Amino acid sequence: MTRALLTGLLAERAEWVTGRPDAEPDRDAVESTVLVLLRSPDVAGLVRGACAFAASLDEQEAGAWRRSWTRTRFLFGDPANLPERNRPRFVAPGGSTAWLGPYPSGRLPGLSRLLKPVTGDLPAERDVPGTGAPYLLRVAVAGLTLADYLVHVHHTLAEAVLLGRLPPYARVRVRHEPTIASVRQPVHARVLPGPGPGADADPYPYTWLTAA
Repeated sequence: MTRALLTGLLAERAEWVTGRPDAEPDRDAVESTVLVLLRSPDVAGLVRGACAFAASLDEQEAGAWRRSWTRTRFLFGDPANLPERNRPRFVAPGGSTAWLGPYPSGRLPGLSRLLKPVTGDLPAERDVPGTGAPYLLRVAVAGLTLADYLVHVHHTLAEAVLLGRLPPYARVRVRHEPTIASVRQPVHARVLPGPGPGADADPYPYTWLTAA
């Protein structure tokens, strides 16, 4: 895998988020945040829900969330115990995971201050059933916390759906690898600076989504 490929993917995402070739954000844009409530970490629920939630957004909601870098907060709690005023936008099959929002940033519901951030071990790999052609999501798990794992997987899937590159109910195989190497051009990927020290750390692929 070349540095040029990773740098290009990082720049492509920045331009998609900002809508500008110079990747400068619109400082007047209204930002938004999505809340994901987990009874327990469940890969199948996360995959199915991230895709379905992204597909449910209207153009205005999707645009605001895109410009906010698809910002998402994960919290532990039972979706079945949500009060009526905080009805979720989508609940994954089995009820393990629920999506709320998107909310304007700075105006999150009170429950976001009462519930605990996610901690714990990474969930197991899964083949998530669906329709149509299968996809493979590779996740670089070396040194990942559960919170970071959820963030990387969720960003990748939701953004791929918003980009029109992943059908909302596609079959997805989630595979864990220490690091991702020897890859072909992805459908979508999560590439960030690091995890090396300093602002100039080489771009690093945390996820890599391809047609299986």
